Amino acid sequence: MTLFMMLLGIVHVGGTSARAQSRDLTSLCGLEPVPAGLVVIDDGFCHHYLESEAERLGKVVVAGLEAPKAHSACTPAPSPTPKDRWKIRLYASHSFTTYFNSDVKFDTSRYQVEIKDYEWAERGSRSYFNPKYWGEEGRNPFQFIDEPSNTFTLSIEKDGHEFFLTSFHPKYLQAQGQVKPMAGTIDGQQVNGVLPVPFVENRNTYRQITLEAGYGHRFKLVDSRYGNLTYVPSVSAGVMIGGNVSRVRDPVTGEITPESQDAFRVQGLGGSLTNRLEFNTPKERFGVFYENKLSGFALKHGFEDGTQQYNLGFMGNSVGMKFMLYNPANHKKK
Repeated sequence: MTLFMMLLGIVHVGGTSARAQSRDLTSLCGLEPVPAGLVVIDDGFCHHYLESEAERLGKVVVAGLEAPKAHSACTPAPSPTPKDRWKIRLYASHSFTTYFNSDVKFDTSRYQVEIKDYEWAERGSRSYFNPKYWGEEGRNPFQFIDEPSNTFTLSIEKDGHEFFLTSFHPKYLQAQGQVKPMAGTIDGQQVNGVLPVPFVENRNTYRQITLEAGYGHRFKLVDSRYGNLTYVPSVSAGVMIGGNVSRVRDPVTGEITPESQDAFRVQGLGGSLTNRLEFNTPKERFGVFYENKLSGFALKHGFEDGTQQYNLGFMGNSVGMKFMLYNPANHKKK
């Protein structure tokens, strides 16, 4: 049994007994010197008391370290999120394009007339994809890059922000057999009514190109170990260039005139709204995509010895392939 005279309230001071003041047990059992005149009789109490206090304090410290919101100097700081870096992609696709009707104003030496609801048709030139035609005169295996209505896009992207340059090769021409409302003069004769379109040919296929710069944002819809599905809406603006080809009938002989080739020129300005859905392999080195593009261009260019002016609208539905040209994440330092 441990005897500690302070717990009994009795101390011996100068040979007399008196009621002692309460004192802190830890300080009395510690290394501090006992105050003069105070006699402490200890049969092992201090040893057991200090041992139990050390155990109690240890549990408090451990509980504090295990608390979910507690941090200590020994806890390592969380690793910083790796910063994204610029990536470069190349897109190549073929388009199935619908050209919308236009109101066209013709101004030449023979035609000063406006034709309403003038119809344009697509010339897809998809036979150039067929290897069996590559051996024919004037054809070769590499013409599939230029002849069909293809689109090529080069983009740079970081943190989902994508900036790009795109080149589209539209091919459109006058639909045959049109009977349309028209008003003006043809060969000096007044016309005003629904009449057959008097032109033999009116086409924009020769080096016809749209060049646009734009911005889009990448939204990752699905991400798995098999790859990811990404949606990219974008907007772009640019120019259309080309060289129109036209033919008409001679007013005297009725014969078809030779082709009239307009100068290769900037034909007008416009822009596009695009929605792209792409599936990429796990490291995005390769992908396939579908793209829908709605475009509009205000055009003025040649026709015979004069000009034609109209607003051209068209919608392209494209399928193609994507190639990652540069991605720092795929080139880890050794």
